[in-house]
Amino acid sequence: MENHNPFVMKYAIKTFGCQMNYSDSERVVRVMENCGFEKSEEFKTADIIIVNTCSVRQTAENKANGFIKNHKQKYIAVTGCMVRKTGDRETSKDLLLQNKAIDMVFRIEDTARIPKLLERHFPLHDFSSFTESFGNGIIENYFRIMPKTENKSQVLVPIIQGCDKFCAYCIVPYARGREVSRLLPEIFGECEKLVEQGAIEITLLGQNVNSYTYEGKRCFAELLRKIDTLSDKGLSRIRFTSAHPQDFTEELIETLATLKCICPYIHLPVQHSSDQILRAMNRNYSVDQYEEIIRKIRKVIPNCMISTDIIVGFPGESEDDFQKLCDFADRVKFDFSYTAIFSPRRGTPAAKRKDQFIDSDEKKRRFHLFDKLINSHAHLGRKAFIGKTLEVLVEKSEKREDGLYENIGRSREFLEVHFSSGRSLIGKEVMVKITKAYHYTLIGILE
Repeated sequence: MENHNPFVMKYAIKTFGCQMNYSDSERVVRVMENCGFEKSEEFKTADIIIVNTCSVRQTAENKANGFIKNHKQKYIAVTGCMVRKTGDRETSKDLLLQNKAIDMVFRIEDTARIPKLLERHFPLHDFSSFTESFGNGIIENYFRIMPKTENKSQVLVPIIQGCDKFCAYCIVPYARGREVSRLLPEIFGECEKLVEQGAIEITLLGQNVNSYTYEGKRCFAELLRKIDTLSDKGLSRIRFTSAHPQDFTEELIETLATLKCICPYIHLPVQHSSDQILRAMNRNYSVDQYEEIIRKIRKVIPNCMISTDIIVGFPGESEDDFQKLCDFADRVKFDFSYTAIFSPRRGTPAAKRKDQFIDSDEKKRRFHLFDKLINSHAHLGRKAFIGKTLEVLVEKSEKREDGLYENIGRSREFLEVHFSSGRSLIGKEVMVKITKAYHYTLIGILE
């Protein structure tokens, strides 16, 4: 239990959604602590609860609204994708009017303005120690806030905000706005500081990281090469998410193969494998083009693990389209698939195609069939690692009743590995020999 000091204001933060949201929360935390609030691990002892929301699917919004309702007796501040879902500043007023439990709403770009926004609600708190040195209300200034990371060894670094692709099913361009890239020297400077503080693994974040632009040119590969030089200072791994097939160039593939901090794992969302459905989704590439990218990756990085995103049941998806999807999965043999049933998001073009919506039971049937197919390939892929030794970065380590520690970590291939040890190994890279394989986890022995 925490001791609540009545003279210190406390905050708690609840984050929903993707890694970008968690990265945003780290910057919110930095500002809250800079202006004199202490973090509470228990919501009941907090004077203010900040809710960082996601609106990619309705279920994500429902979870956020449910959490807010359950904590309505607290002062609630809301930020994240629900704030800008309509793409304008009027959303703040809408949220406040619709949900009386919400006391304050701010766009994530306005994080540096939190002290100004809170002053009127907490008049007895001294905000004078916080110097507003990041400017107001634009994403470039927001990115200048150094995050307060909890996990020093694995860190998240956003490099681009927003999206210009406007996929027919996606709310992100309306929630996050148009693409804005950070300055390359600014990104490198943040990465360098984080490595000096103990970062072993850096994950670069963006809705489309390979759309990253600096000084008027697409240069994601150049950025990777620059960050890779931090291997001399202790950086071991570079990851990134998410990439878009339209911008996945040969230069990028060749660069990945040469990095000292290479992780042979690429997440490349395809969404579907029917050209007709891809056109309806506004994905701007063909199935053949996507498969050619995969062939090039596997040629240059032979042991690379490939994961993807798939939407089943998109409006107009015929039984023939679904069969093409299954045949495609059999050819490509993905190591992971984050498969989702189509969920209409109000305000997107796909949500207007109600006459072509597929019956809910049929969507579920297709989802389970496809998921079973993906799992069969994933399991075979993991069995191939039995007897091999993998380098594992430990993420969790808990002491068991027998005195040993149960460790869970990720290999460079992004495989989840479980093994025991005589002491906690959190944040350490260790070699583990694999002895068993399950659908999505490996069991091993510490070497």
